[in-house]
Amino acid sequence: MQVSESRSAGLTFVLLATIGWSLSGMFVRLMPELNGWQINAWRGLWLAISLLVWLIFIHRGKLLEEFDKVPFMGLLICSFCFALGTTVYVTSLTLVNTAAVSVIGATSPLITAMLSPWLTGERPHWLSWVAAFIALAGMAVIAQHGVLNGNIIGLILSFGVPVTFAIQTLMLRRYRDHDMMTAICAGGFISFLIASLATMAMGPSAVFTVSRDHMWLLAAMGLIQLAIPLVFYGWGARSVPAVTLSLVVMLDAVFNPFWSWAFAGELPELTSVIGGAIILGAVSLSIAAAQFFPQKAA
Repeated sequence: MQVSESRSAGLTFVLLATIGWSLSGMFVRLMPELNGWQINAWRGLWLAISLLVWLIFIHRGKLLEEFDKVPFMGLLICSFCFALGTTVYVTSLTLVNTAAVSVIGATSPLITAMLSPWLTGERPHWLSWVAAFIALAGMAVIAQHGVLNGNIIGLILSFGVPVTFAIQTLMLRRYRDHDMMTAICAGGFISFLIASLATMAMGPSAVFTVSRDHMWLLAAMGLIQLAIPLVFYGWGARSVPAVTLSLVVMLDAVFNPFWSWAFAGELPELTSVIGGAIILGAVSLSIAAAQFFPQKAA
């Protein structure tokens, strides 16, 4: 399926992906009886199934050929980073507070900027570096009350979140001529396997003790909060520079409080409003840098 590869269309797709990802908190609040591993296992499986159905639909009888077209290292690295990133994210949240994980995760644009010259040949404009640091300041404002409440092991594990996301983003960008949703699909099955094994530590059948109502919610989560946004993100990666990609995704920190206010009546703190405004400004600066100072691949 062909989509527009203009930069404006790409930014729209990335923004839609970010809005979808920001629904994660809302879904989790609807399933307080489940632990993080159960949620991660089943949303990973439903993500993989959803993407597999999508890939079969668009590639028809050539799906295996499409998997074969993707360079093996790209397929391996992208699927592994997706699976590892979701697993590390769940683990770190059990050890440290969400604010700490969010602030550490906000370093993703900087990691992306540092690695992009070697992995994609893109050299970010200096304004993109400025935007990345401004966005970090915005995240620090949002999470200033909770960063110091975690333990050292959890904080170390949390660094796996931005590293894996940055590498995954760069792989999507580097192999943008291929359908990298094949790699994400594989990563979904891998994440289900990893989370299932971890859940079994609580009991051989723990991963399967999920009610029918919860399973419907998990299926909706895998489709609406992960699969569809990932397809949009993959489309956006074809025309949007890697650093701008990861900066736009930081708007998740702005949208999440909005959904909490809209659906749970939770008024955002003043720090969330101020930090969100700073992040919006940083993303706007990065988009302007990419629009008016486009960088050619080396």
